[in-house]
Amino acid sequence: MPTRTRQRRAAPDSPALRQLGHRLREARVAAGLSQAQLGSPYYTRAHVSAIELGKIRPAMKSLEHMAAKLGKAASFFMEDAAVEQSRRELEFDVDRTIALASRVTAAECIRQADQLLERDALSTPQRCRLHLARARALNLSERPSEALRDLTIARRLAAQLSDPGLANAIDFELAAATRGTGDSSRARDLFLALLRTLERSGDRDRFLRIRVLQGLGAVCVDLGEPQAAAGHLNSALEWAQDVGDLSALFAIYYALAVSHRAQGDVEAATTYLQRALAASEVGKDLAATAIVHNMLAVIAADGGRIHAAYEHADRAIELGRTAGPSVYVAHYLNTKSECAAKLGDWTIAEDAARESLALAIGTTAEDQIAAAAAHVALSQVFEHRREGEVAARELVRAADIYRSLGSKSELADVLMRLSRGAKSRGDLVEAERFATLAFEATRSISTLVEVKK
Repeated sequence: MPTRTRQRRAAPDSPALRQLGHRLREARVAAGLSQAQLGSPYYTRAHVSAIELGKIRPAMKSLEHMAAKLGKAASFFMEDAAVEQSRRELEFDVDRTIALASRVTAAECIRQADQLLERDALSTPQRCRLHLARARALNLSERPSEALRDLTIARRLAAQLSDPGLANAIDFELAAATRGTGDSSRARDLFLALLRTLERSGDRDRFLRIRVLQGLGAVCVDLGEPQAAAGHLNSALEWAQDVGDLSALFAIYYALAVSHRAQGDVEAATTYLQRALAASEVGKDLAATAIVHNMLAVIAADGGRIHAAYEHADRAIELGRTAGPSVYVAHYLNTKSECAAKLGDWTIAEDAARESLALAIGTTAEDQIAAAAAHVALSQVFEHRREGEVAARELVRAADIYRSLGSKSELADVLMRLSRGAKSRGDLVEAERFATLAFEATRSISTLVEVKK
């Protein structure tokens, strides 16, 4: 009986096999492997070549072996063209949405992220990156409490991915959101912990290091530590000048201006504001430009240059109405109200303060700060009209807000205003009580007693 020899029959020619072979070859070349290296140690170069040419249909075991070497799932090589096209389009949409996480396009980033997160086809890395981008956009939109929810999800997803860079980016936004909720002490701890992590790991992400140092500078300003703030910010500035990041340069220059103003160095503060203004204008960031004009208005008003202050405030309002967010416009209106009061334009002062209150209706710390400042501005209007009791009620509202936020210096200022108001009405007992409360406010919020309505 003749011996039968087993012969491997070529698989029928098909587009699916050719596509599988083409993908395998593309992935192999991208990985820098030869056909022999890809097949080793179980499959020959000829076997791999036959698969790539679409001449044979690979067994699942051999396909899984090669897919593992290439860092891909075996299903990647078996998908049809339509599925692959859909996958690529989804990846493009995810990348495009993440790129929108900037101050100017934050609202669009949130909208597109919401749409994409409803899709079941998202991979774990894509879903994690989208929640991170959404959190960054929310932070930029002064909605830190909402950002914290996205960051909680992102951290849970990141734990499955073993991606230190992604974890660090999430930790940064967590620190930023914590600062946004008004907890600057906790934010400083988070920024410092992240900085230590970057230093231990030798992370080379210069942009993240700049943002961390910038964040540390900002929270030190919040905590009334301008010298420490300047140290962190000057370190950030050295890194930022090397990489030429306009948005980072703007934020650093602005924070340095705030720090120097807190130390009484108005000339240095103005210089840094001019640099911040140049960076924002080159970057065509209208929101950032508005922020600088508002601070220039404040400094001009402090120096008695009220007409210049008025011009800067109007410019900030104009830009703010275009760029948003609305709570920023509320701050700019408060600045205008203060300027109008100094010029004796009491109708404009009242209108600006009331519009500010109408805009600052959110629950974020930024909204509450704007509302408190508007109440203070209105109190000046009523004081001018000799409506002392109404003025006092506005100040009490402001004091309640500052107390809830733990804003010691602002609270002390409002309490001193209440003290002066009581003294002008001849109520010396009440004047002394408010003065005592103002003194206590500078020492410890916990020692305060409730202000009588």
